[in-house]
Amino acid sequence: MKKVFVLLCLLLVSQSALAGYSLSLYTGKSFNQSLETKNGLAIELKDSNHLAFSIDRTIDSARYGFYFSNTESDFQSSPDKNVEMQYFMFQSAVEVPLSNHINSYVGAQIGANYISPNFASSDTFFASGLYGGLEYLFSDQARILFETRWLATIVNNASNVSCTLPTDENKQCLWHFDGDVLNQFQTSLGFTYRF
Repeated sequence: MKKVFVLLCLLLVSQSALAGYSLSLYTGKSFNQSLETKNGLAIELKDSNHLAFSIDRTIDSARYGFYFSNTESDFQSSPDKNVEMQYFMFQSAVEVPLSNHINSYVGAQIGANYISPNFASSDTFFASGLYGGLEYLFSDQARILFETRWLATIVNNASNVSCTLPTDENKQCLWHFDGDVLNQFQTSLGFTYRF
């Protein structure tokens, strides 16, 4: 039994030595959908910038890891009202080489979106999405990338981020969702280092 355990440990160590890790930093633009309150009033969020990073384990032509993104969006009609969104996602992608120095990749993600408005209590929602991009390889370790992500947050009217006020435009319930999904699209430029 002891020999089997030692053999398994050696196998795991040798496999992890073949696998690498990568750290990616992103910046870009987040595009927001318009929202509708329970009372039928439209809310337009301004498109905003985001910062993000990911830590991934790379194996052959695949990778999996953790993605974090932070963005803050103002309301178009009320610049004093804003919403901060922080995505905490587990992601996985498949890489496809296009040439010696260019790779493409496509993947999926699942996790949570922590939504924090400055006018109501914060709440955490289930989120998922798809992403894909291109990366240019300066070397085996250093890469720059262009990426697009679709992030879908499942929301409902039972969330803590809600209120009940009159339907007057100036006194509306600012964050009581009528739909079930909040969509956001991100385009990013980034840098990846593999080690």
